[in-house]
Amino acid sequence: MGPLSEIVPIIRHLAAGETLFAAGDETRGFFMVRTGRVRLVRFGGDGRETALFTAGPEERFAEASLFAERYHCDAIALSEAVVACFPKAASLALLGDDATARLDLTADLARQVMTLRARLTVRDIRSARERVIAFLVAEASEDGRTVAFDGSLRDIAVAIGLTPEAFYRTLARLEAQGTISRKTGHIVLT
Repeated sequence: MGPLSEIVPIIRHLAAGETLFAAGDETRGFFMVRTGRVRLVRFGGDGRETALFTAGPEERFAEASLFAERYHCDAIALSEAVVACFPKAASLALLGDDATARLDLTADLARQVMTLRARLTVRDIRSARERVIAFLVAEASEDGRTVAFDGSLRDIAVAIGLTPEAFYRTLARLEAQGTISRKTGHIVLT
């Protein structure tokens, strides 16, 4: 956890589906998931959900709130979750005083930007089949074939901009064609 260990966090216990903060709420700090999963989402005027990021254990989120007056999205627990809130004033003081904390935050944000850019590239692919394959290839482990996930398939569908139904149909077709095999918690490119 590095320099963050100097800050005493406020611990929140969330039920599945509970909102940690909503767009427009005054910012109070950034967060780290201790257990569970929390998704950052925006809702369009038509109610359509756009997933921005899903944080799992030991992942930080809402770091940009340190430099904003209001949250720009909603944070919703996907499962029961324990979340640590690192208060804004203490976090900014640490960043001002500690070069290691600044580098740690910068590296984490850079990784998030790279992931977001990769996801945007996948979302630009028009064919559902090709979009799913591109996602699986991009997310494959070191063996180049296995994609492990601890969320739901619906989470992946939302992340790549497909309806869950279109995603499930595409997976079923790919499996029937022998392109993938599915097991609980992972998909293997064959």
